[in-house]
Amino acid sequence: MEQPPPTPEAATVRQLLERWAEATRTNRLDDVLQDHDPKALIYDVLQPMKHEGAEAYRRSWGDWQPETTGGERFGWEDLAVVAEGDLAFAHGFIRCGGLLPNGKAFEDLVRATFCLRRVGGAWQVVHQHISKPLPA
Repeated sequence: MEQPPPTPEAATVRQLLERWAEATRTNRLDDVLQDHDPKALIYDVLQPMKHEGAEAYRRSWGDWQPETTGGERFGWEDLAVVAEGDLAFAHGFIRCGGLLPNGKAFEDLVRATFCLRRVGGAWQVVHQHISKPLPA
């Protein structure tokens, strides 16, 4: 299905999500949630899976990102963004991975959906959902 050309709003949201992915990939924890509404509802692939508020999500991280020695990956694939007025949503896949200290490489693919609202001229993530289907 062919998508219409991106609006300026959609392009801005795409840039926000690319910054989020970069902050996650480079383990800049203080930047990961910089564009999230403090009351954002976040569903994650890791336990406890539901977080009511960005701070609750941040507190749950602990050692959420594996230690890697190179080849870090955390980036969007097939990212689609729709923005109209003060609301936007985006969905796609996130490919993540890297090289573990024991030399073993790992890779994973998860699906992600983000809902955003423009408040005071700035886009904020109000809902984030990252999941992976269980094997059949």
